[in-house]
This record gives sequence, C-alpha cells and structure tokens, in this order.
Amino acid sequence: MELYIFFAFLLLYVITALMLPRDKLRKIWTLAYIFSFIMTSIALGFVRLSRQDVMLDANQLNWYYILFLFGMLSVVLGVFNLWMYRKPLWHIMFSSGNDEEEEKE
Repeated sequence: MELYIFFAFLLLYVITALMLPRDKLRKIWTLAYIFSFIMTSIALGFVRLSRQDVMLDANQLNWYYILFLFGMLSVVLGVFNLWMYRKPLWHIMFSSGNDEEEEKE
C-alpha cells in the first residue's frame, strides 16, 4: 500500500515539475508537507488524548508504539524546521512569481 502511495506522489511530482513554474511547484509541495504535518500532529494528539495502550507487554513490541514514537519525533523535528526556515517558507508562501524575475534583472 505504501509503495502505491509513494509512486503516485512521485508521478504527481514529475507531472507538476514539468507543467508548473518553479515558484508554484514549491508552493504546492510545501503546502502539502505542512498539511500532512498538521494531520499527523492531530492524529497523534487523538491517540495520546484517548489514552489508548500503545504498548502491550515487555515481551512484545507493538508496531503502533513504534509508529507513535517516530511520528512524534517527526512532529517535533517538523516544528524545529518550521521555526528555523520560517523566513524562506514565508517567502515561498506569500511571494509572487514576479519577485524572482525582478531580482534577476
């Protein structure tokens, strides 16, 4: 299942890379990353707030716990990245395509 999603997004990326200008391509894929980051955060918040048991016992390592752990790590690292790259992200989201052309001239 995951491979289908990966190849579908890869195909979608190739199509958008060939058909769209670079600034719109960056904007679309950055927004997609931010949206998936927010959805992951919400899903992990629901798991945490519902107080579900994500670990079974000491003899069994539950895959849901591993997913939860690495999901939380990616959320924390995503927050750090959003903070570190806030100015370039602001520029990608709210600049028009004409800004780059004016800088080149």
